[in-house]
Amino acid sequence: MLTRTLIKRARRKAKQSSCRYKIAAIGLNRRGEIITTAINKPRFGRKGGGLHAEMIVMRTSGPGLKTVLLCRVNASGDFRQIHPCECCSSKANELGVVIIPIEGD
Repeated sequence: MLTRTLIKRARRKAKQSSCRYKIAAIGLNRRGEIITTAINKPRFGRKGGGLHAEMIVMRTSGPGLKTVLLCRVNASGDFRQIHPCECCSSKANELGVVIIPIEGD
């Protein structure tokens, strides 16, 4: 399911983020088709003000969402380690969604 095309798309999407930690999420249905993509949003000067990319995908994709691919890149576009936070993990479990981190080529 994790194809080279999806990995490239996740990397390109993450590079679009204006945040210090460039994170992208791609929502897939049960057939592996892309439903929606998102990047993390800035906090606007207050803690908790921003939204995580995976949470945006879960909020906007609807009931067809089955898998979320999550990736983080540095300034040069190399993948960095990432794991969903407790809040996003519990929401994914509640919705029956699997979050798969992308951590390398």
